[in-house]
Amino acid sequence: MTTTQDTAVAVAASAPATPVDPQLQARITTVGLAATLHERTGAYRARLITHLSDPMAADSRAGYAGWLRRQANAWAQLSLPAVPVASLDWPLASVRPQCLDVVGLLMADLRELNPGRRTLPLSRNSSQPGRHGSADPGVCVAAAQLCVGVAELSAGLLAPARALSAGVTAAGDATRYLSRCVALADRGPGLDRELDTWGATADPAQRQLAVLSAELFALRLAEAFDAASRTGW
Repeated sequence: MTTTQDTAVAVAASAPATPVDPQLQARITTVGLAATLHERTGAYRARLITHLSDPMAADSRAGYAGWLRRQANAWAQLSLPAVPVASLDWPLASVRPQCLDVVGLLMADLRELNPGRRTLPLSRNSSQPGRHGSADPGVCVAAAQLCVGVAELSAGLLAPARALSAGVTAAGDATRYLSRCVALADRGPGLDRELDTWGATADPAQRQLAVLSAELFALRLAEAFDAASRTGW
């Protein structure tokens, strides 16, 4: 049986060969790529809010560790593009490829909170981060837009998490990921402007790839969090 992740990767990989949808292209031309991406992923964003900005996530150290673990498990089920930090082909300036290193930061925070734990118990169905075979500009744009959108929803947890973990860790306050979220959230408006500029000149197939990939990434992340809630994971 084909998983949603397999479907997402397959559709994203084949999107450049898919006939260009004139209605989608017209919408991008009318409202801009950023607004189109927000429209097409809005339903998934609504599903993500309770998982990402849960005010109880920083009520206790155990609660915060559980929130980090759920984030890491969910993000590990996405195949985000594997883009070198110094890549010259990265299509954006407002955010860099480092924004895709979500699982790495989450794991670092978990190790800081639980120094005796040698490995992070990721879901058995999880893939390792950064294994998407495509580094097409459209895929990179979609992945960056997802990471910034999620950061905007999670950034408000930084202050309580920092207060909760300050002084109880060996080398910091275990908020690397949330600190990155705050930094990315600040860049959200600039990213939207850059997406519109990129979308105005990009090849139509790449614009379509960006929209399809954004939908699929957001769907997969929402499904991962929803599944965790149903199982109590």
